[in-house]
Amino acid sequence: MGRNHPLSAANRESFQKIRFSGAICVIATGRSLRASEEVLDSTFPLDYLIFSSGAGILDWKTKALIHRSGLDFEQIKFIHQYLGTKRLDYTIQLEAPDSHLFFHTPLNQQNSAFTERIHHHFDFGSPLVDAQLPKTASEFIVIDSTSESHRTFERLSADLSQKFNVVRATSPLDGTSLWIEIFPLGTSKALASDFLRKRHGLEIPETYALGNDYNDLQLLSWAGNPLVVGDAVPYLRQKYRAVKNHTQDAFTDALEVWIKEKI
Repeated sequence: MGRNHPLSAANRESFQKIRFSGAICVIATGRSLRASEEVLDSTFPLDYLIFSSGAGILDWKTKALIHRSGLDFEQIKFIHQYLGTKRLDYTIQLEAPDSHLFFHTPLNQQNSAFTERIHHHFDFGSPLVDAQLPKTASEFIVIDSTSESHRTFERLSADLSQKFNVVRATSPLDGTSLWIEIFPLGTSKALASDFLRKRHGLEIPETYALGNDYNDLQLLSWAGNPLVVGDAVPYLRQKYRAVKNHTQDAFTDALEVWIKEKI
């Protein structure tokens, strides 16, 4: 699923084909469960949906939530106080499966990417009040649209990465501004995928992943057979073999590459 383009009919057929052959098909996305279900119909040929970058795993057939992870109250309070000292704009997303709901810091008109996100999801957000921090959460999302956003990521990663999984992502709304997502150490697309791998008794060489953004780095590093789409961020295209662009049925192209290499 791309930022502005749902999976094509050709990609859907490829999912159906490989799933029929016995493969376990999984989509791992940064989208919440609610946002994922807006672009994936209930009959989509899928076994599992990893949503909110690993905060939840849904059995697609039964629609049962089979795994979730999140921040506890002490972790939430710690991150909230830390980010407050940095004067950053952020949201606190509630625990899966309700990770589309969030609390947010005051609107900052100088941060257009932040205000755009709050307005875009206006029905799901509430102003953050210190005395009413949520007891649990799936993640924090820091939004930085300044020219120094990469330095913000480096600073937060250096300060927090021993206790939390700090992930860089590109905004799905404007495609340029930086999101910094802060998860528990046990939450990632890679760890959620490994949970499913073990559930089905598979080995790492039997795993395949297709990515497009910085938040896929851990997943691509985990997978035995990683590929990236042709319009992935430049860093990923330098690090991994690329197939066609997302809008050119990238998954279908990736599947052909994997089948040829397996043969």
